[in-house]
Amino acid sequence: MKEKELRIALVCYGGVSLAVYMHGVTKEILKLVRASRVYHHDLARSHRASATYLDLDHDERETDTEEIYFELIQAIGQSLELRIFVDTIAGASAGGINGVLLARALAHDLPMDAHRKMWLEQADIVALMDEHHLAGRWDKLFMKPLFWGITDKWLAKYAPDMEMRQKLQLFTRSRWFEPPFSGQIMSGMLLDACLAMGEPKPAHASLLPTGHRLDLIVSVTDFHGYSQHIPLHDPASIREREHRHTLKFSYFQHASGATISDFDTPHVPGLVFAARATSCFPGAFPPARIGEIDALLKERKIEWPTREEFLRTNFKPLIAAGADPVKASFIDGSVLNNKPFGEAIAAIRGRPAYREVDRRMVYIDPDPKGGRAEGGGAAPGFFQAIRGALSDIPRNQPVRDELEALHDFSERVRRYRQIVAATRPHVRARITELFNGNGKKLPGAEQIARLRNDANAQAAVEAGYAYDAYIQLKVASVLDQITNIVADLSEAVNHPSDRLALSRAVESWAKEAGIFPVKWMAQANGGAEPSKEDAWVRFLREFDVSFRVRRLRFVIRRLNELYQDIETGDEGSLHSDALDEFKTSLYRILDRIQSESAARLRTDDIRRICKSIYDDGVAEPHEINAFTTHVAPVLDLVGLDKDADLHFVEMAESTLPYDIRAELVQAYIGFPFFDVLTLPLNKWQDLDDVDTVQVDRISPEDARSIREGGAPATLMGRDLGYFAAFFSRRARENDYLWGRLHAADRLVDIVASSAPAAIKKSGVDLSQIKARLFRSILKAERKYLEHVPELFADLERELKIRFGEEKAPAGEQALEGGEKSRALSGNA
Repeated sequence: MKEKELRIALVCYGGVSLAVYMHGVTKEILKLVRASRVYHHDLARSHRASATYLDLDHDERETDTEEIYFELIQAIGQSLELRIFVDTIAGASAGGINGVLLARALAHDLPMDAHRKMWLEQADIVALMDEHHLAGRWDKLFMKPLFWGITDKWLAKYAPDMEMRQKLQLFTRSRWFEPPFSGQIMSGMLLDACLAMGEPKPAHASLLPTGHRLDLIVSVTDFHGYSQHIPLHDPASIREREHRHTLKFSYFQHASGATISDFDTPHVPGLVFAARATSCFPGAFPPARIGEIDALLKERKIEWPTREEFLRTNFKPLIAAGADPVKASFIDGSVLNNKPFGEAIAAIRGRPAYREVDRRMVYIDPDPKGGRAEGGGAAPGFFQAIRGALSDIPRNQPVRDELEALHDFSERVRRYRQIVAATRPHVRARITELFNGNGKKLPGAEQIARLRNDANAQAAVEAGYAYDAYIQLKVASVLDQITNIVADLSEAVNHPSDRLALSRAVESWAKEAGIFPVKWMAQANGGAEPSKEDAWVRFLREFDVSFRVRRLRFVIRRLNELYQDIETGDEGSLHSDALDEFKTSLYRILDRIQSESAARLRTDDIRRICKSIYDDGVAEPHEINAFTTHVAPVLDLVGLDKDADLHFVEMAESTLPYDIRAELVQAYIGFPFFDVLTLPLNKWQDLDDVDTVQVDRISPEDARSIREGGAPATLMGRDLGYFAAFFSRRARENDYLWGRLHAADRLVDIVASSAPAAIKKSGVDLSQIKARLFRSILKAERKYLEHVPELFADLERELKIRFGEEKAPAGEQALEGGEKSRALSGNA
């Protein structure tokens, strides 16, 4: 059966108290991903059509909409195996907090149930303020009549419920000219939230498929900044201060079961710091510092075993500039990077594409209009203009540039794929000639290495002078990889100017060694073949990991195409299972090449050599030569090639039909013909992993299945400069519930758009799926949200109207999405 992956890269904006809304959204995303994981991981294919979610999921956690998402994926599964997962999260400010918590849940399949209490009970100004900051009974008594009298009209507009007014009055009487909220309390709240998720389970407990990496990128702002060199022509370099900073965390599980995780319990303090720093709204919280986390952990008697690793890996630029990250002060990530699309786009480049991929960039935007009127209006006043220039406008700057760049990239990928499809017949013909006209021949283990070498030589001859450009680019890309390896392992190459100098040293070494530029020229009669004795040939045999990876991914893509050629019925099912087994074996080979190559480079000896190369700030060609001489036998790519050849031949002797086995062998051996054509098309990008990227938004403006009107008609937290939900439990409950409802609405749209043919074939009614999701959410949350009974009543009424179960009484339909919607959200 055809397989497809819906991969989501999630971007979470800042939004102050709208963080509560975003929690509802991320909670629903977790439920969808978990339903997909249960369907594909816990069920054999033969049992998927009849199983139910509750038959499989027996964890002691809240389950509601998971069952309905499971049924949706099950319906799609009649004709398409659709896997859904999140592999990239980029967050800033309030979105950064939710991104951190979601990433930990995804990495180790942990529940987020306890976070409801955190957001509803602890995200309150009284809970977040130090006791000595709060106004006492007699503090600033003169403010009471001023507050309740002069501002009464203003209160009615911006603080509609009594709790919000009372806490706002308390807030205005509390200590002035100091941050009102406690950073220590905030850090403690985040620490409790992470620990309440529980301990990670044993191996394989993750919502990420094996072999896929989860990246979390959190933006923060270094208040003082650090100095860095920028290379110019004249002067040669200048010094500038950099304030933008990102904290990065990742998770990866190898096919062997070995796991690398920045989301387990020992790394929790680092995650807490990231969440605290990215949400440090200027003026509301004191700047975040490492010492704050140290003091909290000491008070709680909690160890931070990964502290030095966290500082070393996340603050390299600061350390290289001579700054101490422990003494640095960080404020809200949204000050300079409220919408971190660029970080998310960079993270998804070069991801492995084992099957057909539908790559989505999904961003959560609680209030797209930003609370501003369209078309200008009255001229801003003195303080309004200052606030807009310093805060509102930068935070709400559109992401047009990033999205347009993403669109252009997707267009290039689409055209690339068209070119690849057009060249496939030519490549197939060349492979057939390589087999002396018998393209169905199945070689033994002793022949496959020779045939691979023959394919390389034949591709060079037939490509003619075009091969010259290919091989120059290929060697240059490997030299670039060596530069990156030395830079990463030396821990001393951080600035662009340092990396540029190192790159020049690697090129100088390659020139002295006769490796680059490659001295090869095609003869007019096509008789020139690369010799095994050529320095550049030996260099590629010893260091070109990327070619091996590209070759295996090429075979995997061909294998995916062959699913469509297998007939249906019992025999077809048997062949499909055999293809699955073949593909699993290819994954293991691919993982071994990548993981073993990386592991062999990260030894103490190689780290020491890399550090010595740049210890004096200058890299010399003879130092690069010492590095390559030592690394080549350690890397042993030729040995890995032999193992891969043997394993591939063993797999080819499977239960698959003869023609299909022959197709896979041809793809494996004949890959050089294809690579010569496609490598120049991709230039310096990671090859074979290019996917078009489509962008989807989750916001009140787009989720209109229940209520029209967007954020003004649904959310209360957007008032008081987006701080309103911190002053009202009712507002928090309102926004949290709408977050879940809006997410359910949009997630069904996103899943359906990824599998339109399967949806149509299954006959599933998407509107009824949405209605069931909405009712499931209302049923599950009613007992926890006691301050908004009128919202539940009106939502049930609106559901009946929207989905045709009951007509709206005369005279009330006009209120829908208008006056009644604003009344329900407290904005009347």
